[in-house]
Amino acid sequence: MTKETQTNMLPYQNPQLSIEERVEDLMNRMSVEEKVRQITCAMIMPNMDNDKLDLKNSMGSMTIFGSQDLIKDLTNAQEYVIANSPHGIPALIHGEALSGPVAMPGANLFPAPIGLGASFEPELVSKMSEGTRKQMYAYGIRHALSPVSDLARDFRWGRANEGYGGDPTLTSVMTVAFVKGLQGEDIKEGIACTAKHFLGYSQSESGMNMHKSMASARDLRENFAKPFEAAIRLADLKCVMNCYSEVDGEPVCSNERILTDMLRDELDFKGVVVADYNSIRHLVMDFNTAENLFEAGKRCLEAGLDVELPTRMGYSDEMIEAVEKGEMDVALVDRALRRFLTLKFELGLFEDPYPHPELVAAAMDNTENNKNSLEAAIKSMTLMKNDGILPVRDKSKKILLVGPTGNNLRLMYGNYTYIAMLEMLVSFSTMGATQPGVEFEEDDDKKSAFDDLANMLSSINFSDKSIIDDTIRKLYPGATTILDGLREVFDSVEFVEGCDYKGDDASHIAEAVEAAKKADIVFMAVGAKNGLGATASSGEAVDCTSLDLMGMQEELMREVFKANPNMVILHTDGRPLCSEWAYKNVPAIIEGWLPSTYGGKAFAEVISGRANPAGRTPVDVPRSVGHLPVYHYQNNGSSAVYDRGLLKTGYIDSDSSTLAPFGYGLSYTTFEYGNLSVEKDSDGKLNLSVTIKNVGDLDGDEVVQLYGKDLLASLIRPRQELIGFRRVALKAGESKKVCFTFKPDQMSFQNVKGKWILEKGDFKFFVGGHSDDVRAEAIYTHEITEYIDHATRSFFAETCEELV
Repeated sequence: MTKETQTNMLPYQNPQLSIEERVEDLMNRMSVEEKVRQITCAMIMPNMDNDKLDLKNSMGSMTIFGSQDLIKDLTNAQEYVIANSPHGIPALIHGEALSGPVAMPGANLFPAPIGLGASFEPELVSKMSEGTRKQMYAYGIRHALSPVSDLARDFRWGRANEGYGGDPTLTSVMTVAFVKGLQGEDIKEGIACTAKHFLGYSQSESGMNMHKSMASARDLRENFAKPFEAAIRLADLKCVMNCYSEVDGEPVCSNERILTDMLRDELDFKGVVVADYNSIRHLVMDFNTAENLFEAGKRCLEAGLDVELPTRMGYSDEMIEAVEKGEMDVALVDRALRRFLTLKFELGLFEDPYPHPELVAAAMDNTENNKNSLEAAIKSMTLMKNDGILPVRDKSKKILLVGPTGNNLRLMYGNYTYIAMLEMLVSFSTMGATQPGVEFEEDDDKKSAFDDLANMLSSINFSDKSIIDDTIRKLYPGATTILDGLREVFDSVEFVEGCDYKGDDASHIAEAVEAAKKADIVFMAVGAKNGLGATASSGEAVDCTSLDLMGMQEELMREVFKANPNMVILHTDGRPLCSEWAYKNVPAIIEGWLPSTYGGKAFAEVISGRANPAGRTPVDVPRSVGHLPVYHYQNNGSSAVYDRGLLKTGYIDSDSSTLAPFGYGLSYTTFEYGNLSVEKDSDGKLNLSVTIKNVGDLDGDEVVQLYGKDLLASLIRPRQELIGFRRVALKAGESKKVCFTFKPDQMSFQNVKGKWILEKGDFKFFVGGHSDDVRAEAIYTHEITEYIDHATRSFFAETCEELV
């Protein structure tokens, strides 16, 4: 930059100045209208003239729906915003990115987060988010409304698939990996991450989306807030999104105790809080805590909600007028604006506001991404039961594949993917279903534009689960159904669907039964469709009162089993299979979660023994909906699994144990644990090591898990807590030493006065292959009670391994 160029620049335009200087100079030049409009958002409709969109006189944020030429549409919209902004401020464009970029057809696409959680390998999450970063940057989408850091304990809630499981430590590790990968080492070439949904969203009353949180204040702070705090302190998380829920009678979006006292004062968050879509409107329409949208917006702004998404409702012209008349303090607007402008300058958005078409070809080359996606799908496969029927190495075996998910690609995907979003667009207008926040008045130009887009797709019958499979194959030529995968491995594979994933049509079950009688082995492919709208059976706002298989799938499974008990269940869904009958009777069960594009190949690799399964349950698997919630870190005295009540019998009508504990999964080989030691180093950290040996005949991975328990405390503590984990690859006969390093303060908690404390006494640590698997244990004695700095405490153990 020449001296002459710098001289002609206004201070906020000069990248040589500090961000603080640039922000303050710009804010001093802005009108009230421009300020308020900067903390709002507009939705871009590609088939609608920009003059009819709410983009003039400044717009802070944008998102786009249904573009057929994303580079062109985003460039045009950004050019329009900058040209029509009094100070040329670019908009920050956002999109979803849970398993890869949602807005881009053919983009990087991985298994759903719950499957990534099942891999217990954060490096896979890093690979995914790094590939996603390059693609989003190329398209100029610099803000991701991801990751989901909620804890899945109640599987009635349809969004369990969006997070990494039910454990706060596992979710913390994966969240940090995601944020570091997507934001990158240099945020100027990175994507600002948004951890969501803050706070307690997944523990809702009745298990229903958007209902009030049932988590206690301590549970919220120690467990639900932990992944957010880890990402803030360890990965410089840039954004947080509120949840739709209420906590203790207050909507979270207008709850100062949650958004300011906890998030900023306790967790030290310095970034931007963005609204989950339509949150402000809920104060008026659902909660009845605000008389009108202006009042709702003012209360949210006061609480610490910085940016309204996806359209201007509360942060509106009425707010502009109130500030101009002196009826509302401009300092409230300035506080939020300062945070948002700081983020834009950090991203380098003023110097780099547009998509980069020259980078698109290289970024969208998914050669490496696809290899990583397949690896993730294989590593997420979780062998839940095996009576010796697996692996099937004889290629000549006569195979029968039965079930609605057996020859279908769509059912392998989660709802926050480009694949599922095609259905969502149709749902908006043709099925009466909407994503929260995407709602239009009947005479609104936007609704008309959206209807045009939906009508363009409405000829597609999405109730036919296979209707979109051709599109998937065009976008991802290597995509494989389970049938495709099995036919690549075995010589004789017959497929009979038997029934659909929903509905009561049992007319084809008899055909499946007859085919089963002629087969050597039956693979029963069952599950659900994760999505949004009338055709989905799980997903956002698709909650349930039963954890049973939907439709006629349970009957199909039982009737075919009568005909041929040599059965292996292949289950795909955003929640685990919860069938006592299946676990009791069927010889083998593989939990595939939502494995995405290469799910069929991943199943076949594990079934045939080409890959040795090592996925682990990222949740505790309940026996029924009546057992919920279950999680291994329930408090002493409150776990129905271990503390069985007054008469020590548990439930009178069911075993109170889980079908499978957290961290559970089988292998085709076996492992031995030994030589456990724990030492405290000069820095006060604990170093715990254990030797793992593969004593079987096959190479395989073991997920070594470390748990801790406070044996005596002044308050009721969890039965156990996950300290850390490491997925270790071991060749047959090979041994490795696995090391965990962490500070004892990972076992600290808030005392009755709210002070973080580590109490003196004994702590038991044990290692094993799952949360109930005590292979080796050791006692550590902490000599003194001490107050600790919660900001510097350990969130999870660092790990390493070495050959022995």
